[in-house]
Amino acid sequence: MRYPLAFMLYLAASIFLHVPSFASGQIAKANGIDIWYESFGEKKDRALLLIMGGLCQGILWPTEFCEQLAKKGFYVIRYDHRDSGWSTCFDFSKQPYTLLDMAGDAVGLLDVLEVDKAHVCGFSMGGPIAELISVHYPSRIETLTLIAASCDLRPSSLAYDELYPADLTLSPPKEIYLDWMHKFLKNPPHTKEEQLEERIACWSILNGNSVSFEEALYRQIHQKFLERLRHPESLTNHLLAIKNSFRMIQSVPRQVKVPTLIIHGSEDPIFPPPIMEKL
Repeated sequence: MRYPLAFMLYLAASIFLHVPSFASGQIAKANGIDIWYESFGEKKDRALLLIMGGLCQGILWPTEFCEQLAKKGFYVIRYDHRDSGWSTCFDFSKQPYTLLDMAGDAVGLLDVLEVDKAHVCGFSMGGPIAELISVHYPSRIETLTLIAASCDLRPSSLAYDELYPADLTLSPPKEIYLDWMHKFLKNPPHTKEEQLEERIACWSILNGNSVSFEEALYRQIHQKFLERLRHPESLTNHLLAIKNSFRMIQSVPRQVKVPTLIIHGSEDPIFPPPIMEKL
């Protein structure tokens, strides 16, 4: 496959405003908010809902990837989470929410599209959201695929705040990624050029060393991401939603009843596999 798994990892927040155009994709009124989405393939085919990670937009499921899935006989749906891209953004202090609310957004989108049941693929934070759908809306899911996800987001979330509780059994993100994240959170880039360069630096880390870093491709995707970023102040709300969801994220995997495939890369810098640290 042309794109490494790291291509779909967390994105960092950026600060560049752009007047939206919906020439690509549409806006659905779902779960009480606006949700941008785009579909590929024939509606009569098996539905496949792609759920992106935190601080991400739906366009980070690459168009070519979605088109390839459609050619395999899927009706592919990608969408922007609340507080990202062209979907509704919130003042979290006045309207806090959890990942269960975000699961409701996804189900609301399926309602609008008149999709009774879908195969669901969740990436990173999208993994727990997909699991929550399977538990709280079991009739809506055929199968689950979880990519670069975790049943415990505390190690990464708390590490961003430079907290490392001794009682956590899973490892925090790798130091090279944490150094970048701490620098970004304390001194975010301001100019368009700085934002793009910071994103390239981050994705180079996320890419790892096993697969060559396709910088030209990454620049194209990240530039589009920046152009679609209307409310940069809201993007990190996903980190707050995760903190509000620690307990439900830990408990939900035991309740999943649908067939599930788990895919995890050996060089994942955000959720490093513990087994790899012992090798």
